Amino acid sequence: MDTASHLLLGVTLGGLAMALSDPAIGDQSTVMYGLFAAAIAGSNAPDFDSAIRIRGHEAYLLHHRGFSHSLPMLAGWPVLLTPLIAYLFHAWDYMLLLFLWTMAGVVLHVFLDFFNAYGVQCFRPISRKWFHGDATPIFDPVIFGFHLVGLLLWLFGVMAAQVVFPLLFALTFLFIGYRIVLHRLMLHVVRRRYGVDGHSFLIPKWLPHEWGYVHETDQTYIAGSIRGTHLREETIFHKGERNDVVQAVMGSDGVRSFLAFAHRVHISCQKIQNGYKVELRDVRFRHGEKLPFGMDITLDDHLQVTGNTFGWKKKLWEPPFS
Repeated sequence: MDTASHLLLGVTLGGLAMALSDPAIGDQSTVMYGLFAAAIAGSNAPDFDSAIRIRGHEAYLLHHRGFSHSLPMLAGWPVLLTPLIAYLFHAWDYMLLLFLWTMAGVVLHVFLDFFNAYGVQCFRPISRKWFHGDATPIFDPVIFGFHLVGLLLWLFGVMAAQVVFPLLFALTFLFIGYRIVLHRLMLHVVRRRYGVDGHSFLIPKWLPHEWGYVHETDQTYIAGSIRGTHLREETIFHKGERNDVVQAVMGSDGVRSFLAFAHRVHISCQKIQNGYKVELRDVRFRHGEKLPFGMDITLDDHLQVTGNTFGWKKKLWEPPFS
């Protein structure tokens, strides 16, 4: 999920923490603010690893949504953050409560990240595999809208915190469940079209009734869209040849990291001045007939890697959005 959504849901989780707290705590405003801060901090803590961007795109790809979203850090972030929050809000007597709401924020963050197409390494150290439920977009306007409207209703005194915040999270989980059911139904539509041979996966769009899909065969990726139950095939990407030039880049650290993240990649190779260029593109982030997200590797005439670039080949305002 995107940063703005994590921040907003952290705020509404803080409202839920205050709504469900013991009424006796209400007389201690600093403790209430501490609970609010704990929920917000926990809801955003796993993305503190974004600081790795300063080491470059390759390091960011390798580490973002990795260890910071792992099983140990579900408790690790609360252990790190709770003493600081208790100190700032003079709430040492409520350390356990602060710890639990910080953990609730961390778990909510990882849960939301799990269900989009980007994925998360949430089962480290048991597994370093990327898991993605492919049920919600990175930015979900419905979930964001729920929480923004609910927060405003509370701020303007239209609804009490004890009503609006439990209702918000009940609606959120129900909606995610609805999208999971839709995901299974739409996947069935794709498999009915192409049969059991190959592998099919979906790309969630902003609206629940709209999905992208990719069906993988031995040699191609067939991409299209679904609106309701109407499936439309739009383009075909060939996986690309595996020649000596392509094989020469497969052992580099950057490419291994990219392939572990992307899983299904379109590969192209071309001769350039003084060498070759190999392009790897993640088919999950298709827009029309373009694959804007991926990695370019240059090699000299002796097939030695001379450089690489990683990221988006599009304007910032152009879809798809990550």
